Amino acid sequence: MRGVVRVVRVSVVVGLLSVGLWVSVAVLLALVSAYYKGAVDLSVVLVSDAVMGMPRLLLLIMLTVVLAGTWVCQIYSGAFVLALIFAGTGWPAMWRSFRGPALQVAEEEWVDAAKSFGQSPTAIMRKHMLPYISGYVLVYGSMTLGGAIIAIAGLSFLGLGVNPPTPEWGRAVNAGQDYVTTASWHISLIPGVLIT
Repeated sequence: MRGVVRVVRVSVVVGLLSVGLWVSVAVLLALVSAYYKGAVDLSVVLVSDAVMGMPRLLLLIMLTVVLAGTWVCQIYSGAFVLALIFAGTGWPAMWRSFRGPALQVAEEEWVDAAKSFGQSPTAIMRKHMLPYISGYVLVYGSMTLGGAIIAIAGLSFLGLGVNPPTPEWGRAVNAGQDYVTTASWHISLIPGVLIT
């Protein structure tokens, strides 16, 4: 039972960390691009299109291999670097979901009133724009958590995820493949069912 709890803890911590990072990047960029519009918005659009134009799975595999020997890969058995990679490749889709509501609220009268009273852009974004899009943040963030956990399990299945000996569902499925037709069939089946 302890082993299952530890595997779940690793997967959930990595999933929450990665979703938290990429939601933070997406919210920050959505607020900044909606507030300043023009060239700032266009530059974020171009960068997000460039990131989304690359095949994400290949980019995840490449960055995992390239960053495997670095010091950041040693933090939490490589889980932190996975969270950073997911944040760096996943924010554009999330940003597009937040951009519309942020642009909508940036046109409201209370935002113009706050500007005319001399509030700083940071205060306007934090006090007047962020509460409006927080519902979108909670919905899209929670919907993305399952996909992040499955992606982490997939990379670990390929041997590119969380570093051994830290337990992870994908690595457990990979380790149990040879035993599927034996008496130890549960080694691969139970983690596979839990991932599903």
